[in-house]
Amino acid sequence: MIPFQTRIQYFDSVGNVVQPLTVAISYTATVGDQAQAVVVAVPGKKIRVLSMALTSSINGPSCYLRSGAGGTQLSELILRNITGSTSAMNYQRSAFYPIYLYETSVGQALILNCSAVGTCSVQIVYVLM
Repeated sequence: MIPFQTRIQYFDSVGNVVQPLTVAISYTATVGDQAQAVVVAVPGKKIRVLSMALTSSINGPSCYLRSGAGGTQLSELILRNITGSTSAMNYQRSAFYPIYLYETSVGQALILNCSAVGTCSVQIVYVLM
């Protein structure tokens, strides 16, 4: 019988245990790739996103995640503009291990790209692989 509070562990490709990490960042977004990475690049590692939440201001930008500045689009387009909206947009998504949502290329930062000026916040849980 498995104890109720069994802890889920994440493993890299050779069986080493990796620790889930979290980050929360808010942006006064500009158009295009944001100058500050959601997660900075780590040499020799991929950033594997396990869950995320993203909020955007009223009439805020549509957003997506990229592997590196100007790199490959990883996520679907999130938070489409709603003209005349009276409430902020909220998007949440998560995966169960060993499935993950998005993964950068080796040595690439996780970058937020926005379609318009506005305010948005991103919270993610990730592991370095």
